[in-house]
Amino acid sequence: MAFIAILSLHSSTPLKKRGTQKLSIIDANGDYIIKGHSFKNSSFFEFYKSYNKIDPSTSKEFFGKITTSTGSFKMYNSGHEECIVAHTPFDATGGRSLISLMPMKNLVTNTQNWLLIGFVSSGLVILFFFDIAVMQYFNKKLKITAKEADSANKAKTDFLSTMSHDIRTPMNAIIGLTTIAEKNIDNKKTVSDSLRKITLASNHLLTLINDILDISKVESGKLNLVPQTFSIVETVENLMNLSQPLVKDKNIDFRFRINRIEKEYLYADQLRINQIYINILSNAIKYTEPGGSVYVDMKEEESPKPGCVRLTYKVADTGIGMDHEYMANIYQPFSRQTDSRVNKIQGTGLGLAITKRMVDLMEGTIDCQSELGKGTTFTVVLDIPVAEQQKVDMKLDPMDVLLVDDDEILLETATDTLKSLGLNVEQAKGGLQAIDMIKQRHNEDKDYQIVIIDIKMPDIDGVETVHRIRNEVDSKIPTLLISAYDWSDIDKKVKEAGANGFISKPLFRSTLYEKINEILGKETKSTEAVNEYADLEGLNILVTEDNDINWEIISVLLSSYGIHTERAINGRVAVEKMKQAREGSYLLIFMDIQMPEMNGLDATRAIRALDNQWASSIPIIAMTADAFSENITECLEVGMNGHIAKPIDIKLVLKEIRRIKDEKKQ
Repeated sequence: MAFIAILSLHSSTPLKKRGTQKLSIIDANGDYIIKGHSFKNSSFFEFYKSYNKIDPSTSKEFFGKITTSTGSFKMYNSGHEECIVAHTPFDATGGRSLISLMPMKNLVTNTQNWLLIGFVSSGLVILFFFDIAVMQYFNKKLKITAKEADSANKAKTDFLSTMSHDIRTPMNAIIGLTTIAEKNIDNKKTVSDSLRKITLASNHLLTLINDILDISKVESGKLNLVPQTFSIVETVENLMNLSQPLVKDKNIDFRFRINRIEKEYLYADQLRINQIYINILSNAIKYTEPGGSVYVDMKEEESPKPGCVRLTYKVADTGIGMDHEYMANIYQPFSRQTDSRVNKIQGTGLGLAITKRMVDLMEGTIDCQSELGKGTTFTVVLDIPVAEQQKVDMKLDPMDVLLVDDDEILLETATDTLKSLGLNVEQAKGGLQAIDMIKQRHNEDKDYQIVIIDIKMPDIDGVETVHRIRNEVDSKIPTLLISAYDWSDIDKKVKEAGANGFISKPLFRSTLYEKINEILGKETKSTEAVNEYADLEGLNILVTEDNDINWEIISVLLSSYGIHTERAINGRVAVEKMKQAREGSYLLIFMDIQMPEMNGLDATRAIRALDNQWASSIPIIAMTADAFSENITECLEVGMNGHIAKPIDIKLVLKEIRRIKDEKKQ
């Protein structure tokens, strides 16, 4: 900025009307920000043009100087008095200027008026330093903003280019489990177990992809919940399934313990809960160095909300930890701690941002305690509604059980679970102690009916313990091995040692009930929840889908629930079917969007324009791979009643069918 020139003013007498000098602040367009009393019109430029002649060809240049440079000029005011106007800019970024107007009649050029000179000079000097201070402030703010923008853009670029560990985790599980299924194609139980785990991993992967494709949902907090009945046992199995590869690679001491989980079926958004739990657990494993430990504790308590249980999920690791400065921003999208160890680990910087938004959406709490170099503990508390359907009451015949584990917390929680099944439980804190107790009971002719042994213990491991029980005591005592680790690598050793079975931690009531009965050769009562979709049997639905594979998938899935489907190969066929259909022929239409001859949007418009009242008002649900928010909005604008993204989640499809069915009843 040019230095302010001080105008020498002369007067024969002291200034007669000191109040006549007026100040205003204008912006780059001449509009008043602060308007002095002597200034007229709504804009200073209009004020000037109203009482002064100006050449239109030079007006832009003239007014531009007022807001970009320091100087003065003469003009006439509304009273046709000749005035002098002094101007100087003070905000280079916003085009703001300070202007001062003074009538010339107050100025006479005989003798110097030092009071006026001092007054004007002091004001201009103050204004100069004020201008510098404002400029420095805005420059500093601009630099900070530019730095933050560059950092965010780089983080997003890295995120999109690497595709992140968050996606690789379920993908690794899907690929690995597919290989296991192929190698054991004749083993129905192994194939079935692999396919079930692949489904869990695929659902989690789909949730991740949906959030990545529509990042605006994360940044604006517009995440939607889709509640459904689900099993917390299945959720934990998914956690174990996805975490095993990393645990194995890094040789981490991994423990997963549950405490008093009585309500196994809940009603909430299972995919979102999965994502919350997986994001926190995968971070703990990711940022824990080889040889460290990750302990997970899940506890059920009474909830202050009617019809709910309170689930507390706690993950503690001995990883690299976080400093206080970074912890203040851990829930910001694309935020990652700057650390040489962190930089070697792939990640999106998105997981915790999504997690926090979802926890808030579920009206829960998330707490983080961390110390740099010592580890981190995350605690999530959610109040989750209990589902109407629950497993049947599970009770075993009274029997004596020995529980062997070096984890005192697990001994306590698993003992409570076993006692709730009606069993008498004794504890051993290691393999050697267990062998001594088994020998003593055997000598007293009071053998345990079953021995449950952890695989990984400090003295002798579970496999060796079973081997010694078989060789030194009694080969007929039923033994059940438990572990938080993948059993596939030790399956052969377990069988060779003579164990009767294997069960993964954590130890839920239902899994213990079923496995113990299996080992003892007893039939179990069905522990499955009542079929919650029985009311949908016999419904008729029109599916508009041009892709043969997609049609086969949706028709087979729905038929497994007793729902009848009819196909329209494109939008034009769907419109013709609706023209000819009798009232009540279909409950609703599932409509693809991208189809030949007539797309789903045009087909919906045509159906809504039909003369038949029933046909024109039939519910239409978009079922399409177009999952962005603008695609959803477009579907709703043409008259559709909902949107389901492909690949489809059958539970979400069933939920939409039931919603339409219930609405028609009302």
